Amino acid sequence: MKNCFLLLLLSLWLPLGAAALPDNMYFRAMNDEMKRTQKELRVKGSPKPFFTAYKVAYSTVQRFSAQFGAPYDSFHLPQTNLEAAVYIYAGDAKQNSSGFVNDTYYYRPTGTDAIPLSYDGLRRMLWRLTDLAYVAASDSYEKKEAYKRQKNIKTDLPDFTKSPKAAYVKDIPAFPVLDAQQYQQTVNELSLLGKQLPYLEHFRVGLDVSQQDIYFLDSEGDFYQYSVPSVYLSLSAALRNQAGYTETVSDNVPLVWGKALDQDFLLEKTRQFLARLQDTYAAQKPQPYLGPVLLEPKAAGGFFNQLFVRNANHSKPLLSAQSETDGTAGQFKDKLGMRVMSNLLDVYDRPQEAFFQGQPLQGFMPVDDEGVQAQPLQLVQGGKLLALPTVRSPIEGQKQSNGHARMSGATYPRAALSNVFFEPKQPLSKQEMENKLLQRCRDLELDYCYILPRFPAISGGQGEVGFGWRIYSKDGHKEPVYGLRLTGVTTRSLRDILAAGDDAAVSYFVDGNTLISSSVVAPSLVVDEIEILPTQRKPDRAPFVPLP
Repeated sequence: MKNCFLLLLLSLWLPLGAAALPDNMYFRAMNDEMKRTQKELRVKGSPKPFFTAYKVAYSTVQRFSAQFGAPYDSFHLPQTNLEAAVYIYAGDAKQNSSGFVNDTYYYRPTGTDAIPLSYDGLRRMLWRLTDLAYVAASDSYEKKEAYKRQKNIKTDLPDFTKSPKAAYVKDIPAFPVLDAQQYQQTVNELSLLGKQLPYLEHFRVGLDVSQQDIYFLDSEGDFYQYSVPSVYLSLSAALRNQAGYTETVSDNVPLVWGKALDQDFLLEKTRQFLARLQDTYAAQKPQPYLGPVLLEPKAAGGFFNQLFVRNANHSKPLLSAQSETDGTAGQFKDKLGMRVMSNLLDVYDRPQEAFFQGQPLQGFMPVDDEGVQAQPLQLVQGGKLLALPTVRSPIEGQKQSNGHARMSGATYPRAALSNVFFEPKQPLSKQEMENKLLQRCRDLELDYCYILPRFPAISGGQGEVGFGWRIYSKDGHKEPVYGLRLTGVTTRSLRDILAAGDDAAVSYFVDGNTLISSSVVAPSLVVDEIEILPTQRKPDRAPFVPLP
């Protein structure tokens, strides 16, 4: 396979606060409609619009995909989409419509996609969305005030705090012109390797290149403009293992943005994936287990996302007439100053970092979605929780926004982390990590322990991961295992970390409730105690006619 190049223009950034409102179609439409909103949007007897924000995203994606050597679901021409979201806080700084779940409008901005790519098309859509947003904000304000009176809720904290004006502009590069024929040939040849394993029911390889250009303007004059790039190798397969269980396996490998596609690297990652499929086919069912587990970097990223990031997010619970508690609020909201994890790692959130080892970070956010400069945070030091992400509506102990208001089409701005770095104080090599695991197993007189390449989504303290390795304490040999059901997983496990590696890797996540994306940079971990049980799934019915 020949080398093919992804040609990208990486432009200079203007520092925060030093940018002028860009002169482009997006800002002209937003600024013109914002002026009219501020001047004319009034309804007698209803609270006035206190704060208004417009966010526009223009997305481009080009996909090259193949299955067993033939093209499959490819976009040889770039696919584009323009969408917008509008939100309004009605009322004033002391009390406004923010922070209340309205059963009629829920807690999401008015938004739409498939907007015509023109000034007039965008302007008309912003006008319509603003009208709908004001109706929702006025209704939420009245219902929120009624609810607070009913529940006798009183607080000295305002609903909205002032912040210095913030602006950030990064020139938007043109989407790269790709050699479609060469890209398609690359994935065709990689996917052809799947024919080496006759038991695969499907095997797909893809190269996905995308860019999202984002524009934001609020009624206080805060704004930002930048693009979020992404390029990755996607691998997916389905097979029936020797025990009769259908297994689906997938992996996304982020690639270095702006560099040549390394054909040898792509081939190596594809072969590693096929080796895992071979292990999956031959894997054994686990026995009940309680003991130390080594989490590889991607598994560690999932572990921290599930147990730390999700519990640090949404530090201020939403009010709702339908529920006494906000089930989406993180468990750490009342734990400032308390020990929440092992003192072997410190934790930072760095919203203004755009790349890690050449790979784009999906949480990049120089200005947040309430127009506040995003601040880096040290979240944990010596195991203690020092800070939480906050928005303009403050919380006890942190009475100013630190620029972590993040929104999507599924939620108004909420306090959420962006790019979370877990940094060990004494990182160990890969071999030292395995030695640490095996020594702990011997200390506990266990015949074997486990290594997990992925960490499952946890619900009610449980989650299932399809594959792992059993490693024997006597001689260190490994056996593949399928259907590992983790149970009793809680934030307590964060305090059970015995060691961390020197192999930090980036993992990407999207919150299932808010659709907000984030990045976690984490090394491998040895966790002292995780309970593993065999899967409760039953074997699948074998096909009437065998695989051709």
